[in-house]
Amino acid sequence: MWSRHQFHAIPLHRNLSIRCPTFNGKPKQRLFYITGRGYKTVANASAKRRKEFVPSAGQQAIVHTCRTHNVIVSARPGTGKTATAEAIVAAYPNERHTILLYNKGLQIDTAARLDKYSNARSSTFHGMAGQLFDTVVPNDAVLRALREKGDVPVWNGKPYQRVILDELQDCTDDIFWLICSFISAITNAAHEKAPRIVVLGDERQAIYGFRGADPRYLSLAPSIMTTLSPHTWAHHTLSESFRMTYENSAFVNNVFLGGEKYIVGSRRGPRPIYLHAKVFESESIAIYLLPFIQKYGAEETAFLAPSVRHNPPLQQLINHLSERHGILVAEPQSDDSPLDDDVLRGKVCVSSYHQFKGKERKLVIVDGIDDKYFETQARDLPGTLCPNTTFVALTRAREQLIVLQSNKNKPMPFLDMVELENTANIVELGDLGGLSMPAKPGRSPDPNLILPTSVAVSDLSRHIPSEILDKICTKHLRIDRIAEPLPESQHIKAPTIVLTNPDPQKRHYEDVSDINGLAAVAHYEVTSFGSLSTLQMCPAPFTKLSNKITRAVWLCREACKYAAKASGYKPRLIQMKDHDLKWFASGLAKATRRLKTQLPEDAKLDFEVSLEKKDFSMDNISRDQPRKTKLHGRADIIQYYNPSTNKSKRRHAKRVIEHINSNSISIWEIKYVAQLSLEHVIQVCSYAYIWCTQHQRQSPPKILLFNVRDGEKWEIVPRGGVDSLRKVVEEALTAKYSTAKTLTTEEFLKKCAETAAEVEKNCGKS
Repeated sequence: MWSRHQFHAIPLHRNLSIRCPTFNGKPKQRLFYITGRGYKTVANASAKRRKEFVPSAGQQAIVHTCRTHNVIVSARPGTGKTATAEAIVAAYPNERHTILLYNKGLQIDTAARLDKYSNARSSTFHGMAGQLFDTVVPNDAVLRALREKGDVPVWNGKPYQRVILDELQDCTDDIFWLICSFISAITNAAHEKAPRIVVLGDERQAIYGFRGADPRYLSLAPSIMTTLSPHTWAHHTLSESFRMTYENSAFVNNVFLGGEKYIVGSRRGPRPIYLHAKVFESESIAIYLLPFIQKYGAEETAFLAPSVRHNPPLQQLINHLSERHGILVAEPQSDDSPLDDDVLRGKVCVSSYHQFKGKERKLVIVDGIDDKYFETQARDLPGTLCPNTTFVALTRAREQLIVLQSNKNKPMPFLDMVELENTANIVELGDLGGLSMPAKPGRSPDPNLILPTSVAVSDLSRHIPSEILDKICTKHLRIDRIAEPLPESQHIKAPTIVLTNPDPQKRHYEDVSDINGLAAVAHYEVTSFGSLSTLQMCPAPFTKLSNKITRAVWLCREACKYAAKASGYKPRLIQMKDHDLKWFASGLAKATRRLKTQLPEDAKLDFEVSLEKKDFSMDNISRDQPRKTKLHGRADIIQYYNPSTNKSKRRHAKRVIEHINSNSISIWEIKYVAQLSLEHVIQVCSYAYIWCTQHQRQSPPKILLFNVRDGEKWEIVPRGGVDSLRKVVEEALTAKYSTAKTLTTEEFLKKCAETAAEVEKNCGKS
């Protein structure tokens, strides 16, 4: 045990008031150029202000090399990948450049930064695919369909002399196919003159293996891209992080990376804090953290955790900060959906490690840094090395980094405890008896299927590679698209975010995409049947309202309350207490009319039906691991139609479900989304399977997916009845909770060669 005298007392921080220097009684105009991103601070009293771009020495070396070579750049966190791309574009004004990125938000920022250069453009990989194949490519599923069809890529624009590929450690086989297709197409357009290639990335930031990503697309780029560009390859490293301080970089290098000088900080800052606490004592943690949040501001604060959806201690802490201290919080909607900058503005960000990749804040509080992480999130890792996800989370802070460890868990097994004391302030909240020593490293990674005790159906298909979802659905299901999306003009358009504070200096927004879906089904239910099971409440208050708008407002508010209860987070509900909630008033009536065209008037419907299978069992290679789990969730609508009874009885009488033929029963999943997906298919099929087991049915009911927003409707038919539904659930669980076999280097290179050959054949080269 570490004795109490080894812990350091940390002074509380006061709000800081900063005065700008004045000139003739007015604030002196200054341009603040961030040196680490290739800018410098200069005073400028003129009306016209221009940012002066000054590449660092490392960036200048890359610029010089890429004139004659292809370049692979190992760019550590905060080392200025976008600035490097700009430096290349600026250095070669007579050459055309394209920068391809994964993240849409980063692409927008990059496009704005390169706007002054006429010789460059940026695009997401999917956006570029749309240009290459002359169709909209919103996701990997559509991209894969194009690949399977063998469509020939055609580039009708001007060719590029240089292609810059960002975050290549996140590349998948389908994206590599797209890269090969793109470079082959622009080479053809340039009369077989291949472009030079610059690839950027960091193997330690490879965190999307669950999507099929492989960091070797970055590290082995010279080997796998030989057929794309004949130029010699050179390697450069950017290790000076303009985001990180000396203190934070030393903490990460020495405590988590075994002393490797992987990142070099660029300025002084506060020592990191290693906070040892009872994580359910939210008040004491909040009191400790509050001065830091007040010092740096809500907009410069982030809470990061392995998961934010099912994290009661984090939910309790965030609710305490919101309710008791009035801290504005951007409430998380999921563990994986993109973070909206408008919603984040002026608020504390609560995010999963994965969601926050590519972002940064001055104050970052990282939860989940303990040995429990290897039991819940990283079972396939040995425990002797820092997980990439942990590394990403630890490298997001520009100033103050705070690591939170639960007193019920031990430190991560690979931590250097001597360096922890040397590089961080260890703070213990309460009488916890000191920080335990970590367990000895060397646990064996377990790639086998290990089921959690409980799985929510709504989570089942998350973090499963789209190609695996496609294989599961193709093998076991027939998906009949019985209604195509309506024309854009007929879509029911409701805002996904709403303005809650119109003050020009603040302009706070809240995400309401989930409320739209809840309110749409609830409005249909209460106006058609007089019940409100969708929101698990009595409809009496609604029926007393006569005005259409006041009814819509009431429903949206109740949907917001229901969502807060379901998610465990209260900030959005608190922050919307004064909002007029009228954003969906006209849309609710349209949604109800659309649902009425789908659901027969003479049918009896049950809404928000609780479904559960307590002992779903699977074979497991490892005998000492759990083979059973509880599947649970709520089906949106179950429709019963019994031809032997009249309309009034069907509507009001209690049904004996066992006496109703499965063909007269339909399970509906109602969505209000941009488009339906295979994740939704897995979800509704899981509900159908649980329903069949609960009611001992040998034949499945009708299974229907309906998107209220655009009218698209799918019917899912299991090829082998209930047995196929079970296999869908089994294979989804296997894909989610076991680790796919990693290809050997030889196998990986062979696969890449086959992909490149596939593209050459399609382009008519072979």
